[in-house]
Amino acid sequence: MIKKNLMLVFALGATFTYAQNIELPTEFISNTTLGGVNSGLPANVQGSPYANEEFVLGKVYAKGQDPYNGLLRYNAYQDGIEMKTDKGIITLLKRDYLSAVIEGKHYRIENYKKNGAIRKTYFVEMNKGNARLLLKQSKKFVEERAATSSYSKDKPAKFEDDNSYYIITEGNPGIEIKLKSKDVISALPDHQKEVEVFAKKNKLKMKTEEEVIQVLAYYNSL
Repeated sequence: MIKKNLMLVFALGATFTYAQNIELPTEFISNTTLGGVNSGLPANVQGSPYANEEFVLGKVYAKGQDPYNGLLRYNAYQDGIEMKTDKGIITLLKRDYLSAVIEGKHYRIENYKKNGAIRKTYFVEMNKGNARLLLKQSKKFVEERAATSSYSKDKPAKFEDDNSYYIITEGNPGIEIKLKSKDVISALPDHQKEVEVFAKKNKLKMKTEEEVIQVLAYYNSL
């Protein structure tokens, strides 16, 4: 259960050291948690707001420093990385210079474009290079629905996956795409012709993450 109003009163630059092998500078941690995500929800709610329900040993990275170990999970409903400590659950600050690896997935804060505005969120980085494929892990909450007739049944509240993909190039915000050739090629305007020829030659329809990453590897070699 996430504790509300968890106050962290330590001098700047001090470190937390807990039994769970967590050593994280206080300036990396939010003074408030995400809040009790499960509070007020029906008892029979289905699914989970988390990408990984259980806390697992992961690493927090800060530029210019060695990684910090921690018990981590990603809250895909509220877009935050939570850390379990012997003093409760705390939240990593959402900063460009901080990232985390959880279950082999690298979570990074990146800019993306949505409805004409530039925003920031956690993405899972799928590859390295000038052009990268990003996975946005999201959860949406669906309210419970009562049966509308004697022939139907009540539907309990639930969390559903609402994932999406983006392509980001150096110096530009991420652009949302579908896993299909038209979207991928249009997200790479400076080498569209070359990418199209490469994909056709190698019979890549870009309907899978692997095929898109293969195309981006070629693009990054140009």
